[in-house]
Amino acid sequence: MQGAALAAVPSALWASPTVAKTRAVAYPPIEWVPASPSNYTASNRPGSYPVTHVVVHVTQETYADTLAIFKNPAKKVSAHYVVRSADGHIAQCVSERNVAWHAGNWTYNTRSIGIEHEGWVDEPEYFTDVMYRQSALLTAAICDRYGIPKNRQHIIGHVEVPGADHTDPGRYWDWSRYIRMINLA
Repeated sequence: MQGAALAAVPSALWASPTVAKTRAVAYPPIEWVPASPSNYTASNRPGSYPVTHVVVHVTQETYADTLAIFKNPAKKVSAHYVVRSADGHIAQCVSERNVAWHAGNWTYNTRSIGIEHEGWVDEPEYFTDVMYRQSALLTAAICDRYGIPKNRQHIIGHVEVPGADHTDPGRYWDWSRYIRMINLA
């Protein structure tokens, strides 16, 4: 691999030849769109903090606006990934080793991977088949990498984070479908 092709592969995939072979098929394509370093905490996870959860979010913004927010150092917010509604395209904004500021709860931030999904909680048309499919592949790969059980106790909505004042992913998010897709990935 060279140049842009290598840059598009998450570092976890090329960390060792064994990992690359087992993850390359299941892991969806990812584009690196870095958040401002002012919007996350540098760390060395999972050594510094075990990763035990995936937190599912809905952006309440467009994909492009979400990426712009994460790049703005004044916003003090980020997530590890953003999934676009129309085509399931995924941007990685924060390395998984670092602590993204997505959950509104420091303990959950340190121990989770945050995945934002383009859309609005009250507009279910944003939750497309391709978005669910790509997100499920991503979540399954994350769960496999960190040994996270693929269930609702460990893959949670932002609304389920203690102290959260958010309602996402909302009542239209199809949890049964999503968890089934993760387990089939």
